[in-house]
Amino acid sequence: MLAGMSQTLAAHIEAAQECERRQAWDDALRAYEAALAEAPTLAEAHFNRANLLRRQGRMAEALAGYGRTLAIHPRWAAAHLNRGALLAEQGKTVDAIAAFRLATRFEPGNDRAWSNLGNALSRLGRHQEAIAALQSARHLAPRSAIAQFNLGNAFTEAGRPADAAQAYLAAIGLDPGMAEAAVNLSARMRQLGAPEAALTAAQLAVQAASALPQAQLALGNALYDLGQFGEAEACLRRALSLQPGWGVALANLGLVLSAQGRLDEALQAYDAAITRAPGHAQACFGRATCLLAMGDFARGWPAFAARFLMPEARPRAFRQPAWRGEPAEGRTLLVHAEQGFGDTLQFVRFATRVAAASGARVILEVQPELVRLLTCLPGIARVMPRGAKLPRFDVHCPMLDLPGIFARSPAALAPAAPYIAADPDLVAAHRLPEAGGARRVGLVWAGQSRPELPHAFAMDRRRSLSLQNFAPLAPLCLRRDITLVSLQFGPPAGQLKNPPDGLVIADALAGITDFADTAAIVSQLDLVIAVDTSTAHLAGAMGKPVWLLSRFDACWRWMQGRSDSPWYPTMTLFRQRTPNGWGEVIAEVARRLEEKRELPP
Repeated sequence: MLAGMSQTLAAHIEAAQECERRQAWDDALRAYEAALAEAPTLAEAHFNRANLLRRQGRMAEALAGYGRTLAIHPRWAAAHLNRGALLAEQGKTVDAIAAFRLATRFEPGNDRAWSNLGNALSRLGRHQEAIAALQSARHLAPRSAIAQFNLGNAFTEAGRPADAAQAYLAAIGLDPGMAEAAVNLSARMRQLGAPEAALTAAQLAVQAASALPQAQLALGNALYDLGQFGEAEACLRRALSLQPGWGVALANLGLVLSAQGRLDEALQAYDAAITRAPGHAQACFGRATCLLAMGDFARGWPAFAARFLMPEARPRAFRQPAWRGEPAEGRTLLVHAEQGFGDTLQFVRFATRVAAASGARVILEVQPELVRLLTCLPGIARVMPRGAKLPRFDVHCPMLDLPGIFARSPAALAPAAPYIAADPDLVAAHRLPEAGGARRVGLVWAGQSRPELPHAFAMDRRRSLSLQNFAPLAPLCLRRDITLVSLQFGPPAGQLKNPPDGLVIADALAGITDFADTAAIVSQLDLVIAVDTSTAHLAGAMGKPVWLLSRFDACWRWMQGRSDSPWYPTMTLFRQRTPNGWGEVIAEVARRLEEKRELPP
């Protein structure tokens, strides 16, 4: 840079470079300005001065400096790159992309230019272009952990969690101390339904940077998924000590406290999160479920509208207005199901009251598997399968809004059951074999696994058992005190091929197509023993004795500190006393079956 310069100009440049080495930024800036007074077209001086201005936060002046640099030297890739980075910092992403593209054109081997281009494209949601650019950066710098990290972020934004996980793993392999990559890997492992791998990644993050709040948060989340609630709480409190008032950590702390049954403390955490981040989805929804679990229906049901903030429960986009309980004579009112089968079976009890309360003609839209079962509900003009073309209607109501209209206290639920009955023709078609005087007991040991929903997947792991867990019931089967009937759907039903020794269990679900068929089977049973699934709701809605095996972090609907349920008079709750403590629950079930020749009411 000094060759061919005048002695004065060279002195200014040397002074500027020396000041930069000493990090005397103001002096360096003055030296470059002196050099430019001597040689106004010296591109390097304009470039270095612009870099110093950017360092000092004088962004407009820096941007002008890069512009003057490129006016003199339009093919200088580094100037395009730095100008693009400054534009990106200012939120001018489209202009930044144009600058980065010029940098890659004039210097195709510059991995930083490709990396910055990919990051900017990703911010605009141009995922395929972003991934292509970041793959170029990785190709040019195969030993760069940051290149792998950026590619992982792009795969995450593109909704490709498995590819993202591979990129984050590669980043950690190149730089085991890159805690941010381990944090992101933990999140992707949760998303992929691999909680043990998520825990390992979070532990790596904490080992690399124990003072990083995001690392403590990731570890807390992973421990929560595995039911280690006390340890999860400690991690979240450490995260909050490192970043006080962090809304995400406060909301997650509320979730962990709620899982431990400490609902008053959970409410405080949720309220603090909402104060700092109004409209925080998890905090608002968690607060609502806390209130409902406490039996505070008056506040809980209005707050339950927060479910629509959650990504898995977006509201339906109808042009017709929502019904809030007002008279609607002469109008057609659509009541539409939400969420899972169990929710529909639990809350459809209120649909039969809508016509009397509103004066409207009521159409009920439910999951196709429930249409036949619910067709005979009184007060319903028509039952439609979800997904079919809807007839004309004037107002609508999401089904889970109905308890807020009809049940502002637990006492208002009575009489709650039975409100669903089996079709006699289906009962005859699905007649169970004679039990020889033994009590017929239906059994459901596992729920539906949904790996695509991390929270639901982790919850299902905590609520579900293996058929092997029911080995203590084998003596009852051998003595013919009970006849076990499997009501288990889905992949866990495959465990029937290898039951515990002595546990004789018949598969009653051959030929079952929907819940109307299942109800026909349930109607012939003396008792249903089930984890927290739709079959438990079906048995309760039919008024059958049902023993619900409830995980330690029980669902809000089963409330606190009770072995009965105001939702289902014939239900008895068998609760875990410790997280993952199914052994004592099954032992209690076996003891109760041994003690009682007659089933409890």
